[in-house]
Amino acid sequence: MYQFNRKEYEERMKWYQDARFGMFIHWGLYSIPARGEWVRSTEEMPEEEYLPFMKEFDARDYNPKQWAKEAKAAGMKYVVLTAKHHDGFCLFDSKYTDYKVTNTPAGRDLIKEYVEALREEGLKVGLYFTLLDWHHPDYPHYGDRIHPMRNHPECSNENRDFSRYIEYMYNQVEEVCTNYGKIDIMWFDFSYDDMRGEKWGATRLIDMVRRLQPGIIIDNRLEVSGEGRGSLYECDPTPYHGDFISPEQIIPPEGICDKEGNPMVWEACFTMNNNWGYCANDHYYKPASMLIKKLVECVSKGGNMILNVGPHAKGKFRKEASRSWRKSDAGWIRTMTVSMDALRQQISRNRITDVSPEMETSIMSIFMIIH
Repeated sequence: MYQFNRKEYEERMKWYQDARFGMFIHWGLYSIPARGEWVRSTEEMPEEEYLPFMKEFDARDYNPKQWAKEAKAAGMKYVVLTAKHHDGFCLFDSKYTDYKVTNTPAGRDLIKEYVEALREEGLKVGLYFTLLDWHHPDYPHYGDRIHPMRNHPECSNENRDFSRYIEYMYNQVEEVCTNYGKIDIMWFDFSYDDMRGEKWGATRLIDMVRRLQPGIIIDNRLEVSGEGRGSLYECDPTPYHGDFISPEQIIPPEGICDKEGNPMVWEACFTMNNNWGYCANDHYYKPASMLIKKLVECVSKGGNMILNVGPHAKGKFRKEASRSWRKSDAGWIRTMTVSMDALRQQISRNRITDVSPEMETSIMSIFMIIH
């Protein structure tokens, strides 16, 4: 049974703390209605209205090799892709469900192509895996705070067996930990209300994950949501503690230390606009200068930053998103890579805990070229 070991923990986190910058990719059936990845929940959409999107998912423009090249050119060291989001649809070929990409016009396992593409570019491989599943019949429907059918008493939870769902989730996590070689990061999402910890069968789940994937790095959302910190912060790590804290859309003002004052590993996740999944009407993209400042601030405070892109239904990055890291004619890729390497070295040497005016001025002046 897995138990926390400080020396082993610090050893497995070394590459991650050096990497500092990653790419998050949210892509799935929700990219077709193009109203964000939570569209089923926010619109309380019945599944019979959502399932037909499977017939349209052809991944015609899916090119993970290009994704990997863009991530590497921008100075990113790892990528995390949604193998399965809250709608329950799988981008991998699972033997436990028909609700998967191999039963769409795409007709193939897209996770397999993705992991191979990252390895070709020397990038670390991350997979996002939801703890929720709005498709599975044994996941709570009526009365659950966020399920699409939460306000429909005809979808009562009578005869639903949550233990069956937990076994299903366990089996699918086992598949992704077994079928794709070395996985460097597993990004679980997320705990809420009483749905946390052992409600997910977390000890058994993480023992299996760490047994199949020695050295894997796991986020803290089996215990908390993006606002929480977890048992490692409390200095009393559970067997399913997170290896890093995952603040969402915010940067902790002074970094993050545990209750005893020891610096912790953390990763701030940010969208480029206002949605994680593709949203056709969301053109409110953060300027590149803002994203750069966020990155500098995260790294200078001892954290990582993972920047999200939501490809459109066919699998291509939206031009506004690519523009933020792909202005090669203006020197973006070149300066991003050089400056990230310089910033990593300065952090390593000085272990700074705040953005000095000199550092910020120096790095920001480099990036003025993108304007």
